[in-house]
Amino acid sequence: HEGSPQELQYSLSTYQEEQDDAPYAPVSLHSNERVALDAGSEATVDRLDDDDEVIAFMPAEGMMLPDGPKRSVLCFLLNGNHRMAKRINDFAEGHKGWGQIAMIIGLVVALVALTEIIPLNLTWLGILSFPDAARCLFKMNTQAVKLCISEPFDFLVPFVTLTVGLIGAMGSLEFHPGCCAFLASFGFIYVTNGLLFDADLTEQGIRGAASALPLYVITFIMFAWMYIMFVTGGYPSASSAHEFSFVFIRTHIRTSFLSIFTRFITTPLLFLAKFIFKKYRYGSDLTAVIKIRLIREVMPKRDLAAFLRSRDERRSSRRSALTSRRSAGRSSSHGGTIPRSAPPTHQVRD
Repeated sequence: HEGSPQELQYSLSTYQEEQDDAPYAPVSLHSNERVALDAGSEATVDRLDDDDEVIAFMPAEGMMLPDGPKRSVLCFLLNGNHRMAKRINDFAEGHKGWGQIAMIIGLVVALVALTEIIPLNLTWLGILSFPDAARCLFKMNTQAVKLCISEPFDFLVPFVTLTVGLIGAMGSLEFHPGCCAFLASFGFIYVTNGLLFDADLTEQGIRGAASALPLYVITFIMFAWMYIMFVTGGYPSASSAHEFSFVFIRTHIRTSFLSIFTRFITTPLLFLAKFIFKKYRYGSDLTAVIKIRLIREVMPKRDLAAFLRSRDERRSSRRSALTSRRSAGRSSSHGGTIPRSAPPTHQVRD
């Protein structure tokens, strides 16, 4: 047993230089240490009989995620045209201030327009938030995005409840085109900047994590304000009279769109609060957080020594193979070596 699940730490290395056709490469967390029991666990195991069962909690294997223009979401959407992807992403990053200003203006005007203090059609300005959210999505690492969306509780649950809740909000507003555009843009911002935030492995993205915290606090306040206004009747067009019905197991159910919104939207709102706390807790450590499952093995005590020895041998062989690939990558076409600094390593905590 190497530490409790809360104490396990994982390392995630990201390469800023290009690596062609680099697959997932599992690596050991402590490359110079052998797999062994800590003193307390070893004393516990010594008191057991050979037939007693032992549960070994092993450190999960880290993985190398190559990062760069060829690994970005935009490059994937452009069918591998990494030069065009790099030009677009660099241009968007160089002018991101304008996109962020447009996003804030669009969201604020749309929220005010829902109160009908100003014309309701001004909710169309909510789509001004789309370019900045797209900028954040396009620069993300495709492999990291895959890891994020494979999480059932950290991605799928808030994504599904957000989608159903926003559809309920649209229905309560009689699917007004401007309101639908604003709510869809708001949902896109939530998914990109919240649920997929950890997929941004660029150095700038990780180092700027802590500085972005006030923006996420403002987003949470706007989200909570929208929820309160829907519930308290602050939006005149959002009426509980807009209903729909369906049959579930021979039972006819009739409910309002507004009820669907209030029941489902609380889940993504709580997830956003958790995300803000995570950024506050880990943002200053330049940390990208991706959950990795804990490896748990059950076996009789007599098999424990052989299991640890076999696992140590597998780690050594993988480490040797990874070292060989790195050495081959440093060789130039003329047989020399190209000096370069080691890739930055960022700590990942679960």
